Parts: sequence; C-alpha cells; structure tokens
Amino acid sequence: MLPYDFLKFWSETMFAPRALLQRKYEAFKILLEYDSQALDLIADLEELFYGRKLVDRNQADCLRKQLSLAVSGMIRELQKMHPYKFRDLTEAFNRIDEYGQRAVLMPEPDYGPPYTVPLATAGECPDLAGGKAANLGRVHALGYTEALPGFVVTANAFQAFVKHNDLRSKINERLCRMEAGNVRLLSSLTLELQELFLNGEVPDHVASEIRRGLSVYLDGNGRLAVRSSALAEDSEISFAGQYASELDIHPEDVLEAYKRVLAGKYCPRAVSYRISHGLTDDDTAMAVLIVPMIDARSSGVVYSMDPDCLSRDSVGIYGVSGLGASLVDGSVIPVKGSLYRGKKPRLVRECSFDRSVLPDEEILVRLAECALKLEEQFGCPQDMEWAVDHKEQFHILQTRPLQQEPEGRKAEKGPLAAMPVLDGLERAAGGAGCGEIYFAGSGEEIARIPEGAIVVTPALKPSLLSFSAKMNGVLSLTGSRASHFSSVAREMGIPVLVGDVADRFEKGQIVTVDGAAGAVYEGCVKDVLTRSCSEAQISPRVLELYEGMIPALVHLNLVDPQGENFSPAGCESFHDLVRYCHEMAVQEMFSLVDKRGLGMGRAKKLQTDLPLVVYLLDLDMGIDPRMTKKKVIGPESVVCAPMQAFWKGLSDERVVWPEEMTHVDWDEFDRMSAGIFSKDSKLLASYGLLAEDYLHLLIRFGYHFSEVDSLCGDMPGQNYVKFRFKGGGAGFDNRVLRLDFISRVLVHYGFETEIRGDMLDGFSSRLDRSETSRQLTVLGYLMAVTRMMDMRMENEAQLETEFKGFISAMEGING
Repeated sequence: MLPYDFLKFWSETMFAPRALLQRKYEAFKILLEYDSQALDLIADLEELFYGRKLVDRNQADCLRKQLSLAVSGMIRELQKMHPYKFRDLTEAFNRIDEYGQRAVLMPEPDYGPPYTVPLATAGECPDLAGGKAANLGRVHALGYTEALPGFVVTANAFQAFVKHNDLRSKINERLCRMEAGNVRLLSSLTLELQELFLNGEVPDHVASEIRRGLSVYLDGNGRLAVRSSALAEDSEISFAGQYASELDIHPEDVLEAYKRVLAGKYCPRAVSYRISHGLTDDDTAMAVLIVPMIDARSSGVVYSMDPDCLSRDSVGIYGVSGLGASLVDGSVIPVKGSLYRGKKPRLVRECSFDRSVLPDEEILVRLAECALKLEEQFGCPQDMEWAVDHKEQFHILQTRPLQQEPEGRKAEKGPLAAMPVLDGLERAAGGAGCGEIYFAGSGEEIARIPEGAIVVTPALKPSLLSFSAKMNGVLSLTGSRASHFSSVAREMGIPVLVGDVADRFEKGQIVTVDGAAGAVYEGCVKDVLTRSCSEAQISPRVLELYEGMIPALVHLNLVDPQGENFSPAGCESFHDLVRYCHEMAVQEMFSLVDKRGLGMGRAKKLQTDLPLVVYLLDLDMGIDPRMTKKKVIGPESVVCAPMQAFWKGLSDERVVWPEEMTHVDWDEFDRMSAGIFSKDSKLLASYGLLAEDYLHLLIRFGYHFSEVDSLCGDMPGQNYVKFRFKGGGAGFDNRVLRLDFISRVLVHYGFETEIRGDMLDGFSSRLDRSETSRQLTVLGYLMAVTRMMDMRMENEAQLETEFKGFISAMEGING
C-alpha cells in the first residue's frame, strides 16, 4: 500500500468522513462479490482434488489463477477500507500465491534429442520410448528372436513437434476445459487439437532422424506399421484400444502417418481415459513405434493366465484370420485354444478349434511357452499380441500386463430397495453417513452436538466447523457447496445436503444421508453406505495428482475468529485469506461510524411517532430517490430492506413507549451538555447508514446503545446480521440479567452470542433473505421491549417468564 493511500485515508477520516463512508461501503460490496467468486472457485477446485469431477490437470492451474485474482481483489478492497490495518495482507498473499504456483507448476518437458532410439534398446529408456516400445525392447533384450525389429520416435520428438509448431498454449487452453465423460465437449475440443497436429510440420531435425531410422533399422523399402507408444501405455494402465495405429504405410508416407498417430493422442476416448486415471498430458507424451508390416496368415492374443478359466490354471490363445484388428475391436468372434499352464504347456483335451485359423499345435505350445516366460520375466500375467505369417513363423507384436478383474468382485448392484423419505436435495458435499438426527439451530446447540450425529441446521454456519469431526452428515435449510463448512465437509467426507429439511425429522430419528444422490433414507441403509465407500473407484493417481495443491489453495486452517492464528501471519492458504478478509470486512462495516456520528452531516431526520431521534444517511438506494431534497422523511420513504425488517419489530404497536421520555444518549448528554444541547442534536441521536440491501444502525436508548450491521439480499452466502448491545442505567447484576435474556432470545432464533462484562455480541450469517429479515424483525422488537428491562429485571424466574412472553409475541408478529 503506497503512502499516498495512507494519506488519503487519514485525510478523509479527518476532513471528508462522508466520502470515506461511501468509499468503504463501495469497497465492501465489491469485496463480497470477490468473496462469492473465490468460494465458488474453491468449491470447483475441491471437486477436482477429491475426485468428484474428473478433468485435465490444466483446469486446476486455470482455477488457481482465477482464485488468485479473486483473493487479491478481496485484499485490495479490504485495504481500501483501512489501508494501515491490513497492510500485512499483501505479504501473506505473495507468500501463499508463490507456494500455490509452485504446487501447480509442472516440470518443463524435454524437447531435445534423442529423437529416435532402436527398438532393441527401448527397454532401457521407457521415458523416451513409451510403454509399448519399452516392453518390446525388454523382449528383445531377453533374446526372443520372435520380437520385431524397428525403432522408436521418442517422446522428446513429440515435445519438439509441439514446440516447433507453437502448440503448447493452444493445447493447454483446450485441455483446461475438458471433462471426462462430457462426450460432446470432448469431441469438439479434441477435434480442434487433432487438426492442430495434422496441420503441423514435423521439425527438420526430427524428420531427418526418422528417415535415418528407416534405412538403419529397417530395409527402407517394405511396408510399415506406425504404432502408438505413449508414455504410460501398456503399463499397469493399459490404454488398450485408446490410441491409433497406422498400418501398411509406404516409407514415403511415414511422416504423415507419424502426424496421424500424434493426433490420435487426442481422440476423445484416450483423453477421457487418461484423465480418469490421473495422468497429465505430458505423462502420456506420444512416442511412436515404427516396425515392419507383417503379412499375417493369422493373428491374435495370448493370455498367460486365461481370465475365462475360473481356476486360472490355463493359457488362453485367441485368434482370427489375417490381421488382428477385428479381434481387438470386437467385430468378430475369435477362435480360442486353451493350454494347461506348466513348463511344457499342453492342449486341454476338451479343446477343439478351427485349425484353419489358429496355427498348429506346435506353434500354439510355443506361443504359450513364450507368454509364460514373459510372465515370469515381467513379474505378472501377460497379454501378448502375436501374428503368424505365411511361412508359419510367429512374431511378438507387443506384450503388456494382463488387466484382470479383482477376485471376489461383486456384481453390479441394481436400484436400491429402500425408498428415500426425502430426495431432490442440493448436494453440497458427497459421501454417505448414518446417525441420529440432532437439531443445531443455535450456538449452544452446536456446542453440544453428539458423536456420530446427523445435524439438522438452518444454515451452514462457520461455527459448525469446530465440531465437524463429530458429524456423520448435515442437513441444512440454506447454504451451498461454496460455503466454508461445505469445503471442510468435502475434505473430511461428510455428506452435506441443502433444501427443505425443516419439520421433516424427529430428534433421535435414525437416518442415512446419501450425499451422492441428494437423498435421505429411514434407518441405516447398508447399500448406500457400501456404495459410498466404493463409488466411482477413483484412481489413487487422481488424488495424488492434486495432493500438493490442497494446502496452499483450499485447506481451511482459520476456523476460529477468536483464535490466536486468526491473522495475516496465520493464513496458510487462499481459503484462509478468503475467510480472514470476509471476517475483517464485516468488522470494518460494524465499526463504520463512531458515536460522534462523523460523516452524518447530510443525513435526513426520520419523522416517527416513536420517542427516538434518528438520522439516516443514504449510501446507495436506501431511501426513496424522490426524497433526495427532503431533510425530514417518514419510515415509508425507507426502501432499505434490512431497515424495513428491523423497523417492523421496533415499531410494533404492542410496544408501549412513554411519551415524556425521548430516547437519546443520556450518558453523552450528561457528560457534555449540561442541558445546553438540544435533544435533536446528532451528537445524542441514533443514526443509520442505508443502502438497498445494507444497514448499519446505532440506536441510543438512554444509558445503553444497540448497534446492528446487516446485509440482507438475494445471495444467502453474503447475508449476515451482526449485533452489539452495551450499557444500561441499572446496577451491574441487573444489566447482566438483561443480557442473559437477550442472549437466550437470540440463540433461540439462530444467533451465536458472546457476553463480556455488560456487552453482548450476536452474529448470524448465510441465511436466505426471508430468514435474515425475520431475524432483523426479532432484533427490532427485542430492542423495543428491553430498553428499560434492566430496571425491573431481578431474578432468573423473571427471566424465564419474560422469555416465554417474548416468544409468544414474536409468533404474533411473524404470523
């Protein structure tokens, strides 16, 4: 923050307080917009981080950049509200932003040579040759003469192609919008990427290496197979059938075939498959295998441990006439032969097969022997592709780990037998949980949440954070996935649903909350709980991909505004900064104007039948525009929504106001005026700052005052009511009894309260407009009926009577 900003702030404080009030309010509104953006972005990131949404990793970087801008916007607006107080936030932001950038940053790919390697040595460099070629290279190294000759165009050549054609930014721009399973979007974006590669130019240094490879490793004249060998392909993740191969290619056309194989990296199914397994674009950089084309009489696959054999004691050989494309794409039914596993495999007696398709028994045995030896060498059952040419010689085309269905895997479950007692709820956090219903509408109730409860609450309040470990699920009347609590719930696996949950359950009722389906079931439904534990079978790689980003971006450490770490120095993530800035902004608005009423020079006097002296200052559409030139207005001219709600309670006709007493700041009057000042003086009066959906109000009732700060609009995530009550003319014990009464009422209506000495603070947040308005009406009526209560309040029994009377009266107002 520049010295100029400090100077401007202090000069406005002294000489232009009205302008300062207006600027603070405008900064506050902009800060809340950034706050909403930031919380939505955090929710989006958490869907990635916890596997709820499968997208390309580039989207995390795009969201991080947007979140960085939103958080820096919040800090900028908070510093406008008070430059000096929040000067340390810039340093905290820079520290966290730098850490976040490092967490998201991916290593620079290698686009230097070598651009080709011989297939015979590919097993020694899988990071260059890719999975398919590396496996074949290992077969070569084991001395198998059946392995094909050839060479590999390396993954570095792919990166050189990308750099030469300036494609990286174009690729990333499209990748950051991709989502696994979104077929229409994937099809559109991958088509654009494929066109980029097909229209690209193979760099001269790569092209010359490919031509050299044709002459050195192949005879340079025969037809070729140009095959994918992406990094991670044919490993524990097979990528079977995901990438393209170009067959029967003339050597003169090899560069165009090479580009088509590179473009095939971006076919929709391959991208979706990669994303689902937690791999980045660079993790699957495309190496390309170039081998001679086999004139196959028959071809197929060998499973060294036949998946169709329940005892798993046989080798399965599947074959078709000619090339094996029709086998792997499932367009024909193959012929099958089975052989017993052993040092010398032998045909199963019951096995009969078309000998015109499969090779003779001797070659079948050799195929089985080869597959079993490769199983031993690779340390796992193998899926080996083979071809037999017209000279009855067989060739190993590729080998990879056999993808096996886990033993004991249960059949897919059908629809649940249980019917939900409530469904169609908004899903704020996934998972499932079972427990007893517990109602937590107030701060006291929240503090008593029992272990394993399903909590029903009017809103996803930040105060729930401290007790989240006790909850098996949460049902809330209002809130969203963007709330701070939802964020922590997603991290902890607590299901959170939002919707019409009022009056639907009984305390102690046992229910199951299904966060995936947005439903609630009677009792503990094991099928829901079991499905939640295994749903989607998210690849561990997906979670590992993002684990380094979570601490700097979305993890929330600042859960207690009263905690010692609730400071810029205590912020460890962007989420912490969002929470801190929002809390401090509300506090700044709460202390917007001091008791001297600085900046209220152009305020309008409120003409009312109540014995109050009130001045109102319009910040933005809080007063009917037709009253602009009026110095005195009536309540009907106030269009500020929170003021209307508050005034409804304050001016209720059942409240008796003694006409002989005008409620002003008698303490200030006694101290300063000695009867000199008029009771209409702004130094003694109550005042309010109004906007269409914002209210800051200080009401002076003799020897105590009440302060209300509220935002009440159409966005529940921004709404709040902050309240303070202090002082009184009676003895300390009487004043405390009144505070106890006020606290009990507020807690009953969903506020969190704290009493220190003769001062009470109350707070409520993130309720919808109607609920926030209702709380403001409660506050208004509460202020009216308690203005002289300290004079008559003497014992706890009286407090209980007053409390029951108040609740009954409020039912009449709200009714």
